[in-house]
Amino acid sequence: MRMRRALNQLFPTNHKHVDVTGPTGDSPWAQMALLEHYIRKCRLKDAVRADLLAGDVTGQWNLYLDWTKSYRRVTEVISQPPTLESEDGIEAQDTAGDEEFELKTSDVIDEGPEIVPFATEDLAVYPPTTNSIEEAEATCIRLRMSSDKVQQLIDEGVFVGVSATELMERLAKPDNSREKHNPPKRRTSDAGVRTEGTYKYALIFEAHTDLDLGEGVKEPVYVYYAGQNEILGIIRNPRWSGRRPVRSAPIERVQGSFFGISKIEPVKYLQWNLNDYWNMGQDSAQYALLPIVMTDPLAQPNYQSMVMGLAAVWLADPNKTKFAQFPALWKDAIGLCQAIKAQIMESLEVTEAMMPAQGKGRKNAAQMGAMAQQEQLVIIDYAKRYEEVMLNPLLEDLFELDRQFRTKELTVATMGETGTQKRLQEIPPQAFGERYFFRWSGTAYVMGMQRMQQMIAWMNVLRGVPPQLLNGRKLDVTPILEFGTEQIFGVDVAPRILIDERNLFTIDPEEENLMMHNGLDAIVHEADEDAQHIQSHQRGAVMTGDPVGKFRAHIMEHMKAMQTKLQKQMGAQQPQGMPGVPGGAGPGVAGTPRLGAQPSMPRPQQPPGAIHPDHIQDAMAGPR
Repeated sequence: MRMRRALNQLFPTNHKHVDVTGPTGDSPWAQMALLEHYIRKCRLKDAVRADLLAGDVTGQWNLYLDWTKSYRRVTEVISQPPTLESEDGIEAQDTAGDEEFELKTSDVIDEGPEIVPFATEDLAVYPPTTNSIEEAEATCIRLRMSSDKVQQLIDEGVFVGVSATELMERLAKPDNSREKHNPPKRRTSDAGVRTEGTYKYALIFEAHTDLDLGEGVKEPVYVYYAGQNEILGIIRNPRWSGRRPVRSAPIERVQGSFFGISKIEPVKYLQWNLNDYWNMGQDSAQYALLPIVMTDPLAQPNYQSMVMGLAAVWLADPNKTKFAQFPALWKDAIGLCQAIKAQIMESLEVTEAMMPAQGKGRKNAAQMGAMAQQEQLVIIDYAKRYEEVMLNPLLEDLFELDRQFRTKELTVATMGETGTQKRLQEIPPQAFGERYFFRWSGTAYVMGMQRMQQMIAWMNVLRGVPPQLLNGRKLDVTPILEFGTEQIFGVDVAPRILIDERNLFTIDPEEENLMMHNGLDAIVHEADEDAQHIQSHQRGAVMTGDPVGKFRAHIMEHMKAMQTKLQKQMGAQQPQGMPGVPGGAGPGVAGTPRLGAQPSMPRPQQPPGAIHPDHIQDAMAGPR
């Protein structure tokens, strides 16, 4: 439950996880869309889910980052005019003939980042008292490679002087310095999947440190070895930034130690005792459900006929036959287990409000609000810690890897500002020289949703402030409207609610006719000459026949636009009311009634569906 709630804080919505600040102060939408694409492609949410769960057990978060490239062959059907060959051997396409279909095969490159969570016992850091991975003198991680992966590294020149077959056979032999058990096979068995035979892999150690490669200066290198005295290869750090591919941080910082303390370690004995007490209670329950019959064998010689059964007849004296009940120790066991369970929950910072079934007893609004605030305080602090030490550096790593290794254009979905439609954009390889600041916006999004109600109320206050009290400032509520619409309806629907007309331009009616003839939608702009456009579209509809009705629909939109413009002109000519008179001037004018006080139907104090102040789940708000 703790992991799920933290994951919801980190990934509150789709396609909106990154906040980027560029050198000009504007939001670089292309770079944001690129990082969002990599977040979806490498399935970062699944990796974070496993990392959060393992972090509570080991006390350490661990992620390994690398750039992968693979090739696959794609076959597609293409249509083209038939090819004719003249007597001179010149080939030409017959555009008048029917098109022919043929299969075309091409090679496609799949490249991108790969993020993998790994176990804490597979990581070594020297010295263990360092505060971060980059400050350590050396780090080492265990890698389990298949025969194909070993052969790939041999072909790339990483492993020198060894063959894949020789390495796999030599590492398959038991050794005290190698693993005695197969962790991948054991985890597969725990999941209920049985495997036949032995899963062979090469246990390779990848160390990251600084070495002098003969130039008199130490530089970052990767050292691969298969044992204490068996080095497979040494290469320079392939990343231009010089950073190490490991991201690791403790859940709670311990002074003088790189690794954190497990959340499970202090309560593991309680868990074992709870399991023992519960089993003892279940054993007691079996005896408690069976009655004990006591009788005098001398007075009841037929006691062997006293058998439990439906409508049984016992030939016995009822005064000399008694029933006894085994002590119901299972009740005491359940109470003891409940007490231990509560202690474990308190130690793991799991509140009662986090559990699917809350405790007994009726709670008032103040108690529910206090429980919700306590829950949010723990989870938000937990999620913010993960954002700070894991996700923010990870965003920088993703951008650096893309800027270094990607060589082809990539087509991604770009959201853009609120008011612009989502579209596909080709992003060329990134150029160096530009600096960006990346920040994960998961918890910030959730906190914004909690403050949405207060923002709406404060916006009404701002609307009522007279212009002379702004002291030269200008009030623009557009950012509030954009933020609220995007937070409530999401980044997919918000651009269709608030339409930014700055991104819409008037188009020549003849070009619109060509667009509609090819099946594209043409948008009516406010600056269009509606009468001229209607005449041109009517001629285009006659020429093309308008088979799908796009011309008719577009002409109706122009007619609606003409009526709207006429109504605006008539409304502007009507005289305005006097200040101070109900229904007169707008808010902000001296003598005008306060907002909501003009003659109308009574309105509620809060809009429908508003959250009660005692129920607002905001870690920054205290109980009333």
